[in-house]
Amino acid sequence: MTPAELSWSPPLLRCAGYAVGGLVLLVVAAVADLAWRVASLDNAGRLLVGLVGLGLVGLAVRDAVARPALRLTSGGLDLVDGLRRRHLPWAAITSVHASALSHGRRLVHVRTLEIETLDGPVFLSRRQLGTDPTPIATIIEEHRARLG
Repeated sequence: MTPAELSWSPPLLRCAGYAVGGLVLLVVAAVADLAWRVASLDNAGRLLVGLVGLGLVGLAVRDAVARPALRLTSGGLDLVDGLRRRHLPWAAITSVHASALSHGRRLVHVRTLEIETLDGPVFLSRRQLGTDPTPIATIIEEHRARLG
């Protein structure tokens, strides 16, 4: 497989699910009678439901527009860092590895791909990549050793 063929993104079905869920929450928040019948929401509750709906729609749009989240090319890595697309040449990448950020008391475990660069680390979550970051780190390190 050539490097140009390797890219990772969240599945479009997940983006569509976020968008539909967000739109449903926005409709519930917008229609007072519906908000009261569905969840007995007062105005403050409707505001919170509306904000969550906006967040889900925004996340769906960002994930759909910023595809692929990570692409391996012969010249380095193309990735989406926040809202902007970046190209990292192989010379700027010092290491790539998968890690897990954990908070034991709250049982929060986020699996990430950590790309160490000359400018500092870049983290991409499993949700952003659409798959487990461990094999991605291995593939990138193999290509970096061969091409970089």
